[in-house]
Amino acid sequence: MAIFGIFLILLLSTLTFAGTPRPPYNNGTGFFVVGKQLFDANGNEFRIRGVNRCHYDSCPPNISTTHANTMRWIIYFDQTPHMLDLLQQQNFDQKVVAIPGNWGGTCSNDPNVLASMVDTWVAQYSQWKTIERYMILNIANEWGPSNSTVWRDSYITAIQRLRQVGYTCAIQITSGGCGQDNDDLVRYGQDVLNADPQKNILFDQHIYGMWCWNSSDCQNWQIQLSKGLDNLAATGLAVIVGEFGPGKNIGPSPTMITPIQIIQAAEQRGFGWMSWAWDDPPCGSCKDAQSCEGTFALSWDGIYKSTNDLTSYGKQVIEDPNWGTLHLGVPATIF
Repeated sequence: MAIFGIFLILLLSTLTFAGTPRPPYNNGTGFFVVGKQLFDANGNEFRIRGVNRCHYDSCPPNISTTHANTMRWIIYFDQTPHMLDLLQQQNFDQKVVAIPGNWGGTCSNDPNVLASMVDTWVAQYSQWKTIERYMILNIANEWGPSNSTVWRDSYITAIQRLRQVGYTCAIQITSGGCGQDNDDLVRYGQDVLNADPQKNILFDQHIYGMWCWNSSDCQNWQIQLSKGLDNLAATGLAVIVGEFGPGKNIGPSPTMITPIQIIQAAEQRGFGWMSWAWDDPPCGSCKDAQSCEGTFALSWDGIYKSTNDLTSYGKQVIEDPNWGTLHLGVPATIF
């Protein structure tokens, strides 16, 4: 009996270590969604706390020192397969999850534009399939109309095409209305998920000028932050805040919501988040961090060795003692 008891304890500890099992309908090898949560290939919950990257060709790949665990980046699809391999290897060497995305339809409402972007993903399937264990695929940045069945139906078709060619990875779907619409995700997200045979969708909300902090500051066309995120949480879907800027009406980020308010609100609801952007403008465009103030840039030269390498926006996102990536960022267990 004692031997059996020891054996049972060892067995249970092994099962616990194995993490959450992959659902039977999901036959992928990478990230997967169960309910509201995203899991890595080992079955361990993974909370995205990362950054966006715009210019692969102007910045040194120096993200991991920030403890950001994810990087969503603009793909130039005319690159050679070898170049794409090298770029992805930069992520993996730093233990940073890659979210490659297509920006070819930003703020477009045309279903044919989305279909064309899917054509590219389909054509390059053999290239991306080799790294599915380590990536999440963002079909299109900020494509689609607001609160629309066109958004729903076009993404259902897009997902089915990607699954038919063989993609099994987690797919990131960004809301319409230039990424800021709340109703696409709230009203139609479940329909999109239900149409995916892998049930492996991560929904992506962007927060800029169409969002506001509290009801007294909101215009009638704006979405109040806590209300909008509460509505997303109530869907039971897996959600991230995939973009936000420096806020407080700084430069091109016309909202009075601060980065920390957005991060805190996301964390309170179990959402992952990614700031925009590590390199906007491109690294080296500013002579120092101070001259990058009033832009979206987190780092002025793409390097993080000390606080002097960051803009004031970057210092909040990276170094805040409670909400920054240095404090919260935990890498996926797959590396």
